[in-house]
Amino acid sequence: MPRPPHWLPWLGPLLAAGIGAAVGEYGLGGGFWTVLIAALVGGFAPIVGYGVWKWRDQRRG
Repeated sequence: MPRPPHWLPWLGPLLAAGIGAAVGEYGLGGGFWTVLIAALVGGFAPIVGYGVWKWRDQRRG
């Protein structure tokens, strides 16, 4: 399994902005809270994914 790319956590703010804009423009008919929650989940996903990937990589040796 390859090592996680070091730039992966830096995608968080970009994804948060993109997901927030997409949900606000096209999706779910929600207001501020829907957009905020979607942006937070999308923004933290790469950070959490990087941490899990790195943890699994270190665990294997």
